[in-house]
Amino acid sequence: MIGNYLRTLRLFNRNVRLYLVSGALIGFTTAGGIYGVLLNLYLLRLGYGLEFIGIISATGAISFAAFSLPAGALGRRLGTRWMMTAGMVLIVVGNISLPLAEFVSSSWQAEYLLLTRLPRAMGFAMYMVNASPFLMGATSAQERTHVFAVQAALWPLAGFAGSLAGGFLPGFFSSILAIPADGPEPYRYTLFVAGALLTPAVWALLKTNEVGVKPQQENEESAEPQQAKLVSGDSASAPWGAIVFIALVTLFQTAGFAGIQTFFNVYLDESLAVSTGLIGTLTATGQLFGGIAALATPVLAARLGHARLVLWGSLGTIFCFIPLVALSHWGMAGLAFVGISALTTIRFAAFAVYQQEMIGTRWRSMMSGATSMASGLSFSTISLVGGYLVPSLGYSSFFFLSAALTALGTIIFWIFNRVPGGAFATKFSGT
Repeated sequence: MIGNYLRTLRLFNRNVRLYLVSGALIGFTTAGGIYGVLLNLYLLRLGYGLEFIGIISATGAISFAAFSLPAGALGRRLGTRWMMTAGMVLIVVGNISLPLAEFVSSSWQAEYLLLTRLPRAMGFAMYMVNASPFLMGATSAQERTHVFAVQAALWPLAGFAGSLAGGFLPGFFSSILAIPADGPEPYRYTLFVAGALLTPAVWALLKTNEVGVKPQQENEESAEPQQAKLVSGDSASAPWGAIVFIALVTLFQTAGFAGIQTFFNVYLDESLAVSTGLIGTLTATGQLFGGIAALATPVLAARLGHARLVLWGSLGTIFCFIPLVALSHWGMAGLAFVGISALTTIRFAAFAVYQQEMIGTRWRSMMSGATSMASGLSFSTISLVGGYLVPSLGYSSFFFLSAALTALGTIIFWIFNRVPGGAFATKFSGT
């Protein structure tokens, strides 16, 4: 089994490998890495409260959601490679600009911080929406699940190193520059370095080639039982039923992860008085286990099928919220974060293949745009509502609400897959 797994990994072509380089840099710096640990803590040390943290997170998420469908449409017209590269440039611009907020007049510093989230959010929409269609075109059915599994694993594994760096770099800068450790300056330097470290990702994407689906590959994919059942191949009319279903499931299922992703570090810092170093360590541990778990996705998908794997991953995520809701202890919070991170990465990898293979090639950018939009709406709503709910209801109630929304999305997914034509009915077992 392991030998076959490793042989499949060696099938990854140059486009896939270069894409994974960009993904590793994103994971280390901005998607759960250095930025994931320090951004909210930086805002707290600038004097902002939970409400503003919720607003700034929601601003990025709603911008991501708003641009997701146009990003998919532009990807179909201009090419997925070009859109991902342009998106990466915008992410770099946004990340480098944000820590310069301390040099902006206090009278409009808040507005400046919000504005810096726009290019980053637009860039992420361009990059992420076009990534799935790009990888579908760059792979065959033989290695596709493995590619998506490695993609899902790479962000948290790189984020593991980035989170450790984010936990300890502020102290390093404080020591060598003789500046207060509890002020914003050490965080500013670390965030600026994170933005600069992302620039090689632009080079990696520039070295890729535009991909397309060969007729033979398309015929092979059209033979998949799930796709044949749910969608009539590359028909002239868009498969709106499948797209709306996937978007609705994404909207609710993302809520739990959005809640813990946005407020976990603030919860540890403000409510439990955990040090920045320990916050980084706990975040890194969650990402490490998430990356390892994602690598098991091909084996699990071959045994359970993508649909069942999504379902069981979602149920496990809900269960992992129990210690976070019931006990106010950093150890229990860390344990919950580890479990949620691991199961979310498995679900993400399986769900990416599931939703891309259920429709014809010409509609994959549209599907990816719709799911990205739904994810952004979920993040923006949870971030904005959480910023106001937490001060009045507390963290436990907020995390419970996030888990309940994930449960609702899981129920919707289960119902769909029990009706005739659903993935369970066709016994789709993965690729």
